[in-house]
Amino acid sequence: MKIRDAKMIIAAAMVSCMLVGCGNEIPELTEGEASLIATYAADVTLGHNKESSSRLIDTAAETARLEELAAKVEALEEKKVQEEEEAETELETGQPFTTADGVQEGMQKAENIADFIGLEGFQVSYDGYEIAKSYAADSSDEWEPTLDATEGQNLLIVKLKVTNMSGESAVADVLSKDMMFSINGDNGIGGMAFVTMLLNDFAFAQDEMEAGENRQYVLITQIDEGITETSSLSLHMKKGDESMIVKLQ
Repeated sequence: MKIRDAKMIIAAAMVSCMLVGCGNEIPELTEGEASLIATYAADVTLGHNKESSSRLIDTAAETARLEELAAKVEALEEKKVQEEEEAETELETGQPFTTADGVQEGMQKAENIADFIGLEGFQVSYDGYEIAKSYAADSSDEWEPTLDATEGQNLLIVKLKVTNMSGESAVADVLSKDMMFSINGDNGIGGMAFVTMLLNDFAFAQDEMEAGENRQYVLITQIDEGITETSSLSLHMKKGDESMIVKLQ
């Protein structure tokens, strides 16, 4: 009986961890999965209620049912952990999923950046890259924030040109879209774009632009200082549950 009680306590703790989730993230469960967890939690609680002294429920069939539920809950927890790890790895490395023949799936052209973000009336195009030890949007302005690379690292500055194609004044609003960006390339390049105070940080763009006007914005990550150039770059964008990978060069 002690072994059975221990199993129930462990399973209940596992259910509790699932309901709490990882950090502030709330796990997304289907209605069936939520019902499964609720049923199991209720059974465990009822089984440990001191006021419940009936032995009718303490049968081999009931024990087997609870063990089956515990196994299903454990499998569900493992599935959620695996999905979270895969999503985190994909976002950090910028690596797209590949088909059996090695062809990358979901690779889009840079011209589709505006459509994915939801910048109606704007065009976003790739405008080159730069590798440097430090970066400021305007080196002639002493009040402009400057971003410096850490020791042993260089900054990879990806430049994006945003053009107002709408024919009238409009706001290029990336900030409110709650976007996440990562940059991937050859020579082991792969990392999340920094959160900066730069006035031309693309992730925080929210600027009014006249018809036909264009401005240059940047996304920056760090790379090993031994890397001085790259022949391929791609940008991984994530918005809510949606993601897209665009080929820059």
